[in-house]
Amino acid sequence: MPTLKKVMGVGAGTASWASAFKECGIDFKSHNSVDEALKSEADCILLDARQAHWVSEIPKLKAKTSATILSLIKDSFNRDDLLKLKNQGSEGYVSESTPAEEVVIRVRALLDNPPKEMKEARAAKRIWFQQKVDFKAFDKPQQAWSTTLSETGIFLRTNLTFPLYSVIQLKFNLLGQNEPFACDGVIVRQEVEGDIHGLGIMFQNLKGESVRALESFLEIYR
Repeated sequence: MPTLKKVMGVGAGTASWASAFKECGIDFKSHNSVDEALKSEADCILLDARQAHWVSEIPKLKAKTSATILSLIKDSFNRDDLLKLKNQGSEGYVSESTPAEEVVIRVRALLDNPPKEMKEARAAKRIWFQQKVDFKAFDKPQQAWSTTLSETGIFLRTNLTFPLYSVIQLKFNLLGQNEPFACDGVIVRQEVEGDIHGLGIMFQNLKGESVRALESFLEIYR
């Protein structure tokens, strides 16, 4: 029987996720104490990084636990804010507008594939990127949450199916950018098995400024 995974929330903002984690069979507790988080021997720590004093506690956590640290951030965070979190030791983030069920998906992905164990054989390295994406397929507007992003494409989690090599139009936000990232994409893969169903999209017709914005964002988690 697999060991029950433990997730600890640190900070008031994490408490609202308790019921979503319980429904997925993950042992989740939330405290306003780093010491309690350390005592919990958690596999993953969710830290409310919207408060500066919690961000300053990340090095202490990193020094005393091997748990993966994921930060809850403001939607207004920019590239420098994310870079600071990474340098402190945070291994990823979820924005404050992310629904609880999406947070659970992010944490489960971390627990199944810890950053230190992940191996990326592809030429274009992927990062976890959880963002609501607007897209248009066959002139019909759609929305889906993404899971990963690279210089060459994005994966959208959806049960919708389309013919391979269909061209779609994409629009989504990159934190720290004033304008939405928009481009065409080609459906090159369709996942219909496993825990996450969806579409693998290859970017098309990227302009120079879009390429620079994407590269700048991706560089944060490399």
